Amino acid sequence: MIKNIGGIDYECYPLTQAQLVHISTLRFSPTQEIVNIATGQYLQTKLNLAALREALNRAVERCESMRMRIWKEPETGELWQYILPYQNEYFEYYDFSEWDESRVTEVLNKWASQPFDTYGGKLSRIVIVSLPDGYNGYYLNVHHSCMDSSSVIAFSKDVMEIYCSLLYGLPYPKPMTSFIDSVKEDMAYEGSKKQKRDEEYWNKHFQMPEPMYTDFTGPGRLMQLRKENNDPNQRWGKLVTSNGDGNTITYELDVDSTNKILDFAKEYELPVSAVILHAIRTVLSKFNNEETDICIRDFVSRRSTLLHKKCGGVRMHCYPLRTIMPLDTTVLESMRIIKKAQDELFIHADYSTLRYIKQQIATYGMDPSGCYHSVNFTYQPGTLNGMIPELKGIGFKSRWYCSGKQPQPMYITAMHRPSDGGLNFYFGYQTDCATPEEIEFLYYFTGRVLFRSIENPDKTLKEIIDMT
Repeated sequence: MIKNIGGIDYECYPLTQAQLVHISTLRFSPTQEIVNIATGQYLQTKLNLAALREALNRAVERCESMRMRIWKEPETGELWQYILPYQNEYFEYYDFSEWDESRVTEVLNKWASQPFDTYGGKLSRIVIVSLPDGYNGYYLNVHHSCMDSSSVIAFSKDVMEIYCSLLYGLPYPKPMTSFIDSVKEDMAYEGSKKQKRDEEYWNKHFQMPEPMYTDFTGPGRLMQLRKENNDPNQRWGKLVTSNGDGNTITYELDVDSTNKILDFAKEYELPVSAVILHAIRTVLSKFNNEETDICIRDFVSRRSTLLHKKCGGVRMHCYPLRTIMPLDTTVLESMRIIKKAQDELFIHADYSTLRYIKQQIATYGMDPSGCYHSVNFTYQPGTLNGMIPELKGIGFKSRWYCSGKQPQPMYITAMHRPSDGGLNFYFGYQTDCATPEEIEFLYYFTGRVLFRSIENPDKTLKEIIDMT
């Protein structure tokens, strides 16, 4: 639809369901930076400033969502998105090479806390940076409505491939795909036969008995809510914060331990995500009096086609991954049950997250701010070092910075390090809902359960719980 914005006609499109999740987050948050994603990509090699500026410009030109703007119609309040024509940009350069690393991180975290003007303003900021120890690259802060973590990784890969092409004469990377084409696909989904099938699938979930909330600190929070509401049978929990204040704690798993997980997953033909989810699920059961009904909210990137893998934008939908397992279920059975549940969830993941939440509230009479999960989870398998063979032998590191706000009470991201392929576990958490000590406790037991399970795939959940 053509809309006149600032005296210029633009082809405008409605926001997708994935984008509306982040708009909803903004509406319930007192601060705007809660939807910022800030990262840094750095090579341990001499910086060619001109080539990197050129690579960044070409990558922005090739990625429509990096030029996306959101417009709120004054008369109706309706939200529309449109793509600005590409214009060459001069990216600032900051030399922090003589600084202490912790001081640099403090500055970049502060930059991450700078909010964007959601309705009409530019939704990203890129700065070229030199770090200590010879690392050089760029810092990117972007609004979650135009990029998700998969998009950031794809954009970073494109920048690095263009940079290598300019410097070393390597083949120029194939074009990115159209973000607007992916938006059109999402528009066509509304009212389609696929949407009807997805709706029927999720409606079957609401015919099941009410789920059980399991907190990552144990049953104490649910017991307190039952007391406050004078309802000894209450099954929903609540993790709330008044301001969204948050932090991120990162744990690095060594390469040998990571390879044990990968080798196990390959041997038994299991997704790595199902192996990790089994560990988190078993810990939640252990912490909550060996509860058998567990929900973990699983984030799905919805990028199964070439269009969606390279289109940028945000395509993330999320749903509770609910599994009910008796304690005599074996480790392998548990992982296969999770794999099956994940496969079904992925097939029906185009359904609106917000619509699902509304149905959940209406079906079970849950408080609008309540939930049945205490942990959100996503797994990112890709690494830049693995994707660009020419960078092997050159030091590379990727950093994720914290704006001081978190949209989720507890969000675990498992992601491979670009430098060596080992796994990093990022715990993003709201400080009103968790402490560093509680997160360390959760990570410690998740690791114990994970490796006890890999070592004893025929043991039952009860046996694994007792071993840890």
